[in-house]
Amino acid sequence: MKASKTITAALVLLFAVTVLALSVQAAPGMQNRKPEPKAPAKSSMPKEIAAVIQEGLAARQGRQDIPFGFFKQLVLPARDNSLYPVFFFKAKNGDLGYASSVTGTGQMEANLNIFVQLFQPAEDGTLKPKMGARSQVLLTTDGAGFSADAEDWYSLSLGTALQPGKFILALVLSTPDMKKMSVAYSDMALPGPDAFQTAIAATEPVIVTAIDQTDPDQRPTLHRGFFTWGALKVSSKMSGEIATGDNLDTLFFVHGATPKDPATGKLDLEINFEVQGEDGKPAIKWAPTVSDAYLIDQPLPLVQTLQKQDEKGTVLSTEKKPLQAGKYALVITVTDKVSGKKAETKMAFSVK
Repeated sequence: MKASKTITAALVLLFAVTVLALSVQAAPGMQNRKPEPKAPAKSSMPKEIAAVIQEGLAARQGRQDIPFGFFKQLVLPARDNSLYPVFFFKAKNGDLGYASSVTGTGQMEANLNIFVQLFQPAEDGTLKPKMGARSQVLLTTDGAGFSADAEDWYSLSLGTALQPGKFILALVLSTPDMKKMSVAYSDMALPGPDAFQTAIAATEPVIVTAIDQTDPDQRPTLHRGFFTWGALKVSSKMSGEIATGDNLDTLFFVHGATPKDPATGKLDLEINFEVQGEDGKPAIKWAPTVSDAYLIDQPLPLVQTLQKQDEKGTVLSTEKKPLQAGKYALVITVTDKVSGKKAETKMAFSVK
């Protein structure tokens, strides 16, 4: 089942309920779990993988037979103050070992083993291992125009929600025969309710190309060109580039807002969007919009309204034209109308 690119409020709530329910099932220590759609991965960590992780843990820089590195993370809402982190990294096709699919579909495939280990700092400064898991992944891409030297971005979903706190993620990629292994690390701080005493928070926006419904997966897994949040599959342009005349379709999440109606969890948010040029001056500003949900998917038409005025300020003519090519920043200000708290988030993008 596919959702439209700009999902309706009702569908947002449907997906939100799904992911919140799943986060409870996936949270450690929860009882009376419902049947999961896919079996959880085994948590045993082979000795050679554990050694690779430990070798680079202190400096956060380890073995790189398959070069890759994290460049971004999103912390998404889940139930009962838990949070759902998603991590993003980049890698070249050739390094990941893409080869022609044996199915004859014309696609390229890469088979990888992934190993995930979380650590949490203890009071004495040591890093205590927490969740550990392993999975097998099959990555695919179109064969047409394939280049081994081309680089793309990937997302890592842990498949489970976490409680607030500080963590270090170690991700190991390996070939099925374990002859090539690489590890990359990402520090993360998952905020608890105390972090929102004086202000709310908004995640960095992403440029959306499609939003679809997908089968939730409670295993750690990788995705090429999209990320998942429960039953949502979000395809995105992480390059930040859009074509002249296209809408800027953005998606972001708000943390720490106070529900207007505790029974339904609906919020009362006012959102202001503004595009600024490289000089920091406004290029486009829209009228404020409102939202009752913490997931906000907003298409923004990149059209400037240009006016000619006489010396007295009288408007002589008005012209609308697409935002010209260049580098810009989208600045978003969110106000929680219930608590009065505010948040600001920004995203760099370019028009080609």
